[in-house]
Amino acid sequence: MTGAYLDAAAAVPPAPEVRDAMARAVAELWASPSGLHPHAAGPAAALEEARAEVAALIGAADPDEVVFTCGTSEARALAVTGLLSANRHLGRHAVLTALEHPAVATALLRLAADGVTHTTVGVDHEGHADPTALATAAGPGTALVCLHHGHHEVGTLQDLGALIPAARGAAPDARIHVDAAETAGLLPLDVRALGADAVTVGGPAMGAPAWSGALWVRPGAGLHPLVGGGAQEGGKRAGPQDLPGIVGLGAAARLARASMGARAAHRRAMGERLAGLLVAVPGVTLNGPSPHRRVPGNVHVSVHGVEGETLTVALGTRGVAVSPGSACTADAGKASPTLLAMGADARDAHSGVLLGAGDATTAGEVDAAAAVFAEVVAALRAMSPVRP
Repeated sequence: MTGAYLDAAAAVPPAPEVRDAMARAVAELWASPSGLHPHAAGPAAALEEARAEVAALIGAADPDEVVFTCGTSEARALAVTGLLSANRHLGRHAVLTALEHPAVATALLRLAADGVTHTTVGVDHEGHADPTALATAAGPGTALVCLHHGHHEVGTLQDLGALIPAARGAAPDARIHVDAAETAGLLPLDVRALGADAVTVGGPAMGAPAWSGALWVRPGAGLHPLVGGGAQEGGKRAGPQDLPGIVGLGAAARLARASMGARAAHRRAMGERLAGLLVAVPGVTLNGPSPHRRVPGNVHVSVHGVEGETLTVALGTRGVAVSPGSACTADAGKASPTLLAMGADARDAHSGVLLGAGDATTAGEVDAAAAVFAEVVAALRAMSPVRP
């Protein structure tokens, strides 16, 4: 069985430094960091050290601006719900692009019962949002604008340098949330220069555990907790912190800051190599921008005549780990909302597969996986009554 792990967008194997830091946290830092006794000193110090590492990675002025969460989906939901709740005086309207993470869209749908309306801004065939369209969608009464830096499926990198000023021009007081979960740790990010009010970070992009995450919040932006009932995280997220995960996130942030350029270059090179081999298979098309203009390592393809989930399972039986093209959509068998929003037809929207090259991915793994991919696609097409 060929072994090739190409699911780096979902999770990555921890670096030795990350693994060792988490193991120490489990073994030694078991006391509550909120305690007032000597046992709490070590956990409290480790918590704040990790907070400082994440703050340094993203250019935060003060580590206290960083709120730890259990994963990036929670951070996204906290940003949407918390910013709108704390800023009711600004209005009850939100704007988001058609490609925001389901955690963002779902949070807005749930807030409809509280009078929140939202406008969705379309994207082009590569997944890019237009600044003029964004400005048109925003206006008086817009309290929140949600943007992503790198897309979690097709890898599109948005031009935040144009989108954020456009949003500010149309709704100067609106709070802006940027989802940088796919890019922080791989691409430079300075939250002070960005012009946003909240930024989601964490997880595999920086080599951290997939269940770890954080939300940077600009001082004065206002944020009500999603989980209440305690004073942890400055009152912005109640309940005991996942100290091993947070310590792992801090260690990963430290490593990412030191090796960001090399990690991004390696992932990009492996992604470009993989994309070139896959699109050489007849009937395979790359979704989103060209390989050098997307999240490093991201490869999202549609395979004509093959259903994406079936292909994912078949590749897994041959030792090649990938994700269905709509990895964060819970409805199995449904067309990818991302590809539909980008103008793909229903056939292609059902045939997407997401592959992600990680820090440890080798050229040999890429070549072997691509060969297996071609064999499996041919076999599935031969069994299918539908032809490309």
